Amino acid sequence: MKNKIKEMLKNDSKTPLSKIAQELGVSLVEVLREAPTVRKYDVEKIDDLFEVLRSWDKVLMLVMTPNLILEIKDKFPKGFYGHGFFNFHDPESSVGGHLTITAIKEIFLVTDTMFNRKSCSIRFFGEDGKEIFAVYVPRDEKKELIKECLESFESL
Repeated sequence: MKNKIKEMLKNDSKTPLSKIAQELGVSLVEVLREAPTVRKYDVEKIDDLFEVLRSWDKVLMLVMTPNLILEIKDKFPKGFYGHGFFNFHDPESSVGGHLTITAIKEIFLVTDTMFNRKSCSIRFFGEDGKEIFAVYVPRDEKKELIKECLESFESL
């Protein structure tokens, strides 16, 4: 699988990883596990990762279901642990909710192409191989990745 993915990216480096998954007939998480443009992040360091995300002026959070892609552009919220959840609660952010941290089994740092532009995201997956949510490096008014956030992402 790894060789097939590498070959497809070699032939067209701008092919989105989701399209590779579709063409190979496998799940996106299988492609992320093997793609050379993807790094794994240690789930045990999720609190450190959330601190990094809070240092960005804004993020683009995506929550995807089969029938909805919900985009949230705001400051990544502060939160606390309680009642089995990480509770997003921050008066400086419109993002709120409750996340079962123990459900996150894999975190990927993904460099990809979306709409013919470089895209960088942090993708959170459960043990069922389905994406729980994603956080994207935000873009400026010219649709360019914000330099400070991109550098922070690349240093993870």
